[in-house]
Amino acid sequence: MKKEIKNIQSYYSPNDLYNRILAGLDEIGKDMSRLTLDDLQPVDEFHIRGDTATRELINLSGFTSDMHVLDVGCGVGGSTRRLSYETGCRTTGIDLSEEYIEVAQRLTQLLGMQDLVQFRASNALDLSFSDNTFDGVWSIQMNMNVHDKLTWFKELYRVTKPGGRVVLYEVCANRNTPVYFPVPWAQDSSMSCLVAPDEFRDMIISTGFEVETWNDKTELARIAFSHMTEPTGEPELPELGVHLLVGNDILTKAYNLHRNLEEERVSLIESLAVKK
Repeated sequence: MKKEIKNIQSYYSPNDLYNRILAGLDEIGKDMSRLTLDDLQPVDEFHIRGDTATRELINLSGFTSDMHVLDVGCGVGGSTRRLSYETGCRTTGIDLSEEYIEVAQRLTQLLGMQDLVQFRASNALDLSFSDNTFDGVWSIQMNMNVHDKLTWFKELYRVTKPGGRVVLYEVCANRNTPVYFPVPWAQDSSMSCLVAPDEFRDMIISTGFEVETWNDKTELARIAFSHMTEPTGEPELPELGVHLLVGNDILTKAYNLHRNLEEERVSLIESLAVKK
């Protein structure tokens, strides 16, 4: 387990990330004194269908301004900040990567959102919060790195108040194997742990949640990556993008995700579960 955690931390710990993001913003002509959420989208919405998906999840969640919501696997905090901005709710984001958390905090300060949005480094399998702390929870595409999913769901259940809503937007397995690597969430199979959607749903229910919404978003994901072609030669990367988070081989990872979607090796599920 410790080795798995170290591998994940290493993968999601790029060097000097904050300064590289600032340099990218400067290169594309952004004014740091007037920075907006939209300015950061190219780098901080690191999930399939980006900001479009985030807004769909916000609509699904039903979260309101009187709530405190936990974002599990927040990355550099893009969707965490968007959730607070759109709903007015207070959010706490956690991530295993201390590098991501530091960047999330500093970007949030640049945007002047630190009163609503907080971050801390924490392990999703051992959350550092008391029982029944949060009015809601959401998690966007982090289960792929979680081998012990039952413990993860038990922790989500524990920290959620009775009646609280949990929003999940996750990559799952599909009918065919194996998965082509590398992909955006893993350099190789040692970091990836996908289960079929039915098994994923059964685990959610087994921990006490009631699944209210279950949407298969695989076709939308397939459309989003349909333009990807196999990269050749040195990649031409933008000044600001998710390659800053997971490496300059991002085009190969995106192409492999396209292949995995087209060949039914991965799927994408959006769900809403409620603590009874």
